[in-house]
Amino acid sequence: MNALCAPDASRQQRWLACGFLLLMLGALAPILVRSFVPATGWQRMALVLSLVLAAATGLLLRRWHRLGLWRPGGPWLHYSPRKRCLMLPLCVAFTVFILWLNLALTLPMAYTRWLGQEVQQSTTAHKKRGSSRRACSHQLRLTHVDYWLFEFCVDRSDFDALPDGPLPVDLQGRRSMLGTWVRAVQLQRGDNTDPDPLQRPPPP
Repeated sequence: MNALCAPDASRQQRWLACGFLLLMLGALAPILVRSFVPATGWQRMALVLSLVLAAATGLLLRRWHRLGLWRPGGPWLHYSPRKRCLMLPLCVAFTVFILWLNLALTLPMAYTRWLGQEVQQSTTAHKKRGSSRRACSHQLRLTHVDYWLFEFCVDRSDFDALPDGPLPVDLQGRRSMLGTWVRAVQLQRGDNTDPDPLQRPPPP
């Protein structure tokens, strides 16, 4: 807490620091659970709202500073004026990004998962191996789902059993005006047998 406010900070400053910590924790949800695709229009709206909230927070901090209710803490006190001028745009950009993650992904994902309508959509999928360190090693790349924070991971045994090339699949999940949450993927069969569901592997 001392990194965000001084030890003798006011009650308002401590509440603001707690709120920012909660926003940072909320921003982790779409990074850890990559199963939601927000609507394009809502992403733009969330960006506008994030800019407005960041500007309003800046004005609030300025007013509190004049009233003696807020003052910077942590390493900011030891920065030179030049370093403060360089760090200020980075702090603003980081705040906008954290707000955007919560408004565009975390809150819409929770809303869609619990209040969205059940949907099923036919599309095609391709086998894909994760290349980054934090990505799943075995994934399905869905044709109609192209988003940088979306991954559909499968077990290695299911991945190896799948044929190469495009696979006809059915997406199952929930949808709202804010986006789509993908719960499962089922392979389409040409015969009358039931499709094989591909569930996400449990977390380690």
